[in-house]
Amino acid sequence: MFKVYKDYALPVKTNVEFTRKLETIAKKNSFITEKHPDVLADFADIIGGEYTVSRNDELYYVPKGKRVKLSMDESSSAVRSLLDIGFYLRHVAAPGDLLMVDEPELNLHPENQRCVARLFARLINLGIKVFITTHSDYIIKELNTLIMLSHNKSHLGQIAEREGYKKEELLSSDKIKVYIAEEALVKLEGGHRKTRCLTLTPADIDPELGVEARSFDTTIETMNRIQEEIVWGEE
Repeated sequence: MFKVYKDYALPVKTNVEFTRKLETIAKKNSFITEKHPDVLADFADIIGGEYTVSRNDELYYVPKGKRVKLSMDESSSAVRSLLDIGFYLRHVAAPGDLLMVDEPELNLHPENQRCVARLFARLINLGIKVFITTHSDYIIKELNTLIMLSHNKSHLGQIAEREGYKKEELLSSDKIKVYIAEEALVKLEGGHRKTRCLTLTPADIDPELGVEARSFDTTIETMNRIQEEIVWGEE
């Protein structure tokens, strides 16, 4: 068993170790807890409650406005999948950290995917590097909205206020890089010609319009075209 555990990829091994130490980790406070408690409040809105550790080192989820405590087995898949992030924010986070999250959209309603994108933007502005992989158009579009709203134009400020965006969430385009997994011509090491293979290609990021996510856009445009034909096509 020890050999199997030792053979995990480093991010998985680190995550397993983190999960095993949750009860000990819960005794510490992060700089977010001490200086930016509103970030924790935003996270509590996403999961609809908060995590707690009892005196007997038992882990529970407490829904907002309820007197019930749920074990992780009794909690929703969204609550379970965000557990590590919740403990990281409250007990571990420090400026300069690298937070890696694989597909944060898993088990989340589209509205909460938007909220997670805004949470990540807030962490970036607090000095935490955030590395995510995602298939979520909602997350990309929300990041684009944060980039578009970051410019100093009066009408943008009005929109941000009306739609409930905080200044601390707005994201400058120079703070983000995006790479798309796709086929492209690449000159391999030791080769003389470019070979078509799967690779990561930097996406264009417009300072005013955000990320050009062509892999998402192509699919969305195809779906829109089909639906327009269904609605407006003649018999």
